[in-house]
Amino acid sequence: MSYPRVVLLHWNRGRWSASERREQAATENSCESWVFALDGDFLNTDLATATAIEGYDIVIANADYIHLEKLRSLAESRPSTCKWVTLIEGDAHDFARPRPHVRELFDASDLINCINRYTVDFLQSMTKTPVRFIGFPYPAEEMRKRSVPFEQRRREIFLAPMLLGRWSEFHAARSLGYPMFGYERKISRTWRNLAKNVRTHRSLDRDLYTKRAGSLYNDPNLTVRREVPLSDFFEQTAGSYVWLNLDPRYTWGRYILDAAALRIPIVTTRSTGQAEEFFPALTVEHEFATEHAQSLIRRLFDDDAFYRECADVPLEAFEHLRPEVKARQMIDALTPP
Repeated sequence: MSYPRVVLLHWNRGRWSASERREQAATENSCESWVFALDGDFLNTDLATATAIEGYDIVIANADYIHLEKLRSLAESRPSTCKWVTLIEGDAHDFARPRPHVRELFDASDLINCINRYTVDFLQSMTKTPVRFIGFPYPAEEMRKRSVPFEQRRREIFLAPMLLGRWSEFHAARSLGYPMFGYERKISRTWRNLAKNVRTHRSLDRDLYTKRAGSLYNDPNLTVRREVPLSDFFEQTAGSYVWLNLDPRYTWGRYILDAAALRIPIVTTRSTGQAEEFFPALTVEHEFATEHAQSLIRRLFDDDAFYRECADVPLEAFEHLRPEVKARQMIDALTPP
């Protein structure tokens, strides 16, 4: 299938095309999956200019707050032949706070791609531009190839958030006595970030954050690992027994989709929207429901039949997230009736 010429604007660095990074598509679980689904291009928002987006039929722009004014200007001045999609990424609470340029950007768009089912009405109240719950494509079939057989899994718990960002998961799981692991960021030593990191951290130790997390948690059952690329991340986490993610955000449930594709039970919160779809028996009401989360983890470790029932998510459950299905949904949403 041939698609319109599409570019994704995002704060990640670089400029590249889908054809240059085909191997990345197999594990891409974020907004960059649109580049592969629509065989398009990626452009760092700092590099985006009116000239740079000339010739594209569709611009999908990640509405990160540091670029709102620039995105508004580009959206308002684009050619009439170019469709503009504003992509809501991250936490919808970011848009509950009044910010300049948000409503103007929304009004200048042809479509708002909302990534959380619970936030559609709120976002629609801000603009007359159509808001649709579309989200991202997801490579479930490729991810399923990384699934580890149940009997080969390590009886340990993966704590999903970066450990210095939130420790709700740790406190929900620690009294159970099972080994746990999580990740923390590494300090960049590239020339681009060298001076900034010296000023901010007074250190160039790559493991500064992992050491800080280890000191704060101070628990022999917890292993703190340095963050790794996605392909390595899935290799390391696919063999764990249970994932835990008490996410307070109204966002896109990447961890939930990853766990479902890998057939790993994940105890998680209702706010993401995907929890009740893929793991209804493992969904807790909110991020502070640590006692409920703990009881579910205990049952997963003690009840093999329950574990398998929760873990056996069929690939058919991902049909609506297939890249070609999402691509058609996006294009149809931009096509006048």
